[in-house]
Amino acid sequence: MNKHGQDLPRVFLQTGDCFFGVAPTLVSTVLGSCVAVTMHVPKMGIGAICHAFLPDSSAGKRGAHEPQICRFVDTALQNMLESMDKVGVPRRDLVLKLFGGSSGLAVRGMEYSSYDIGRRNIEMARKLLRFARLELTVQDVGGNQGRKLLFNTRTGEVWIKRLRQAAFEKQDNDAGRGTKF
Repeated sequence: MNKHGQDLPRVFLQTGDCFFGVAPTLVSTVLGSCVAVTMHVPKMGIGAICHAFLPDSSAGKRGAHEPQICRFVDTALQNMLESMDKVGVPRRDLVLKLFGGSSGLAVRGMEYSSYDIGRRNIEMARKLLRFARLELTVQDVGGNQGRKLLFNTRTGEVWIKRLRQAAFEKQDNDAGRGTKF
């Protein structure tokens, strides 16, 4: 296997989805104000990732339909943790990382308003993980640039490329592969 997991099966994670990988998989997604939380279990070589785009499911429960479970940060994290519990992963074995939550161009100057969904998504993820007594090992959040993310479910490695005007900005000397976390 090469160092970026290029020979692994690939999955593109859509907005509002979660992926639980018991077989080694390379998961990619693109984030703006959305956040991705990765959970990895080094001892077992399994990982999970969500792509949540709104912080709180309580607003979505007003209608007749239940929300898409990974659309919201709160229900996505709950779902991921419950999935890890079902396969017998002790919470102390989880390695957690948080990415995304950019403010984007539309809310410049309103970074601390209720319209800054990216900031609210970040705050919700941090709050829920603190409540669950779980610590983030890596965070690459905020700012005003989107991110393309690659997550290797076997190793827990995450590569990030910052997006700038539909082009990828090189972040390191790794042949343009982005920053590894």
